[in-house]
Amino acid sequence: MAPKVVLITGCSSGIGLATAVCLAKEKQHEFKVYATMRNLGSMSRLEVAARNALDKTLFIRKLDVTKEDTISSVVDEILRENGRIDVLINNAGYSGVDGNDEWPIERCQAMMDTNYWGVVRTTRAVLPAMKKQKSGRILNVTSVAGIIGTPFYATYASSKFAVEGFTESIAPVLRDAYNIRMSIIQPGPVRTELMVKIRADPEGDAKDFDSVTRDMYLARRKQLRPLMDQVEQTAEDIAKLHLEVILSENPHLRYQTSEATTQFVAAKLKDPTTDALLNVLKQ
Repeated sequence: MAPKVVLITGCSSGIGLATAVCLAKEKQHEFKVYATMRNLGSMSRLEVAARNALDKTLFIRKLDVTKEDTISSVVDEILRENGRIDVLINNAGYSGVDGNDEWPIERCQAMMDTNYWGVVRTTRAVLPAMKKQKSGRILNVTSVAGIIGTPFYATYASSKFAVEGFTESIAPVLRDAYNIRMSIIQPGPVRTELMVKIRADPEGDAKDFDSVTRDMYLARRKQLRPLMDQVEQTAEDIAKLHLEVILSENPHLRYQTSEATTQFVAAKLKDPTTDALLNVLKQ
């Protein structure tokens, strides 16, 4: 049986890197992984992690989810070489602390362009092939912040909410008409370079906040640190879940990546008013 052909975005580090390596080195099931990133100057860590899989079951390509020509170039290459695309993992994205109204609109739009419109672009690029072959899996990596609005991350949460709404809306049509299965992956805190950067300089993150918002933000960071340390996962944990979802015969629409994140999401969904979210800063 031919290996499943996988396209992953955002593979220079973190979850994307771990997932690419996990699938490329999988022994029981064969995968041919196209691991992409915006800047090929950042591929050294992936090359080291891939080792013997490099250019055998793992192929590194340049793809910027904000530029349609780079997306179509990689998709066209994959189809020329393999005739199909079995799995798309939309992982590329970034975060940032956003008080309430401090970010310029242009900065907010740039984050949405990567985190949301990037998902839309890559999904649209693979759908013609998946529709033709009447099969496919699309995994969209969001966050617990994609279903529970996180204070001080307004733009990031909005971008992830948008991906969840997009996925939830088109998933039934793609499943019933074309046998294409979509799943949302909702990690909580993950031990990645991105998380290290977010934690490194809380004072710097809040430098443009007004004094009231800055004090609230710093107090919240201090309050949450022990909990974050307790529930934090590794990128490899998320990669293993991605493998399970891909191999599942009947995948769910949503997956939380830990028991803690499942509890957070369940607490919101059982209350139609979601009034508890208004008291999150008082907990």
